[in-house]
Amino acid sequence: MMITVENLTKEFKMNKKYPGFKGAVKSFFSREYTLKKAVEDISFTIAEGEIVGYIGANGAGKSTTIKMMTGILTPTKGRVLVNGVVPYEDRQKNAKDIGVVFGQKTQLWWDLPLSETFSLLKDIYEVEENDYNERMAFLNEVLE
Repeated sequence: MMITVENLTKEFKMNKKYPGFKGAVKSFFSREYTLKKAVEDISFTIAEGEIVGYIGANGAGKSTTIKMMTGILTPTKGRVLVNGVVPYEDRQKNAKDIGVVFGQKTQLWWDLPLSETFSLLKDIYEVEENDYNERMAFLNEVLE
């Protein structure tokens, strides 16, 4: 797998805010907008087998970047390729190659044993048996 991010930018158009109650009413009917840059001109590549951490302050654009890599959001400018796929053009194909968990959301089901949860996810994501066994052996070794 290879991920390429080139000159990626994401802007959100937001209603302009005005102070006070009258301002709130005015904001509701106003057609004036401000642009909020969540991600501005970032570039990086992640090679096959490479493990990376993506850290930064709250509001730095980490989740927005990841959402563009998964195809949930479309970039305002720049491009993202995951294994040669443009994520927002083919989300289903991309979803088979990239997995993301945000915040407290879990892929685990509390009422199933861990091994059964992983086995079920293997089937959902169509992971080959050999790949699954290799990954499980690695995780068992690393996490004891």
